[in-house]
Amino acid sequence: MGGVILGLRFGLVGTGLAGPLFAGALAARPDGAELVAVAARREESARAFAAKHGITAVHANWQALVNDPAIDAVCIATPTGSHREIAVAAAQAGKHVLTEKPIATTLADADAMIDACAAAGVQLGVIFMYRFMDTARKMKEAIDSGLIGRPLLGECVGKFWRDQAYYDSAAWRGTWAAEGGGSLMTQTSHTLDLMLWLLGPVSQVAGFFTVTPAHTIETEDLAVGSLRFTSGALGTVISSSGIKPPAPRSLTIHGEFGTIKLTGDRLTQWDVPGEPDADALRMLAECAPDRGDTAAKAGYADSELHRRQIADFVAAIEQGRPPAIDGAEGRRTLEVMRAVYRSSSRNEMVSLPIEEDETAP
Repeated sequence: MGGVILGLRFGLVGTGLAGPLFAGALAARPDGAELVAVAARREESARAFAAKHGITAVHANWQALVNDPAIDAVCIATPTGSHREIAVAAAQAGKHVLTEKPIATTLADADAMIDACAAAGVQLGVIFMYRFMDTARKMKEAIDSGLIGRPLLGECVGKFWRDQAYYDSAAWRGTWAAEGGGSLMTQTSHTLDLMLWLLGPVSQVAGFFTVTPAHTIETEDLAVGSLRFTSGALGTVISSSGIKPPAPRSLTIHGEFGTIKLTGDRLTQWDVPGEPDADALRMLAECAPDRGDTAAKAGYADSELHRRQIADFVAAIEQGRPPAIDGAEGRRTLEVMRAVYRSSSRNEMVSLPIEEDETAP
């Protein structure tokens, strides 16, 4: 599907926590795109959502939505385990696909989504909207320009809190088959994706995961991983949904010449050599907008970062290029998380790339 598409028409599958983010982002009409249809597991939920967000078409199920000829692209905001089926069907119907993170629960499912979209000639995008933060892009610029020298160590920390009621609120939460993992997949994957974006491919992973006394779930609520990047840098990831009190997510990059750090949405450390960077100093001084700190609760306060990513997705379709975060990028983050799980389960260091079909580690 090439050429310029004026007023790209989106359909949304899923009206849970991520649904309002897509609706809010598309209400801003990035590059003329609009949300014209919605479907959910329960039709009454879809109708209520449509009424709230001014959506004209409501479908009884996702199958009807992906086959609607009035739709150009499908947003997937459903449990991770369902992404493959919806994405493949949407691609076969000639629709572009933009799915919430993680891309899938297994690498086999991610590959099926990537292959289906490639075969159909449609775009596949994965939501990792933190890459569109001004502060994250400032960090990327500093690293790519060599400002802190060769990166030595990355530290990704996600110390969140979710009570048992959160996991009990839906049968799919905290299950390998439907969620694909626990805190690492759902709460910390955004910050881990940022670290991979900044530091590049990973060659080896060692990890541990467990369930704390705070929860009764199938998947982990505490994971720790050690990463070796192909560049020679090392990295750590700490993820939990059972920490009291929770703390803002953070990402620290230590280089040969200095250190930069992101805490929540804010740039909180800029120790680099040379003349002061006026833009960096401004970011250090100002308070970033509160987009809804996910440490203490699920959900976000606004959809601005989704809007930025959707704008890039629309531009990619119009220009015939891959979106900034395509299927391969989404798969890379999934592979590292799967490697942490595999390392812990098998009590061994895991070398990447890995090939696996299992849902549980």
